[in-house]
Amino acid sequence: MSFWKKAGDLALKAGSAAVNEAKAANDRSQQYKAEMPSKSDSELARIVKRERSSSPLKASAAFQELKSRGFSPEQIKEM
Repeated sequence: MSFWKKAGDLALKAGSAAVNEAKAANDRSQQYKAEMPSKSDSELARIVKRERSSSPLKASAAFQELKSRGFSPEQIKEM
């Protein structure tokens, strides 16, 4: 197998892995969006503050839910 064939195969595998990860992240994001409406304001605020670095998709979904409930970004930060 030639160098370029191997390089092409490797690039194809890397691209496929990236697409799969993007799909998984989208699925998690949709799952978090569906979970957030059932949570209280205080639960959502806790998620925004405590899970921002460990689970940014979840924190973002909680932040968006609080915004949809009428809270401003400043109010959310102060919670």
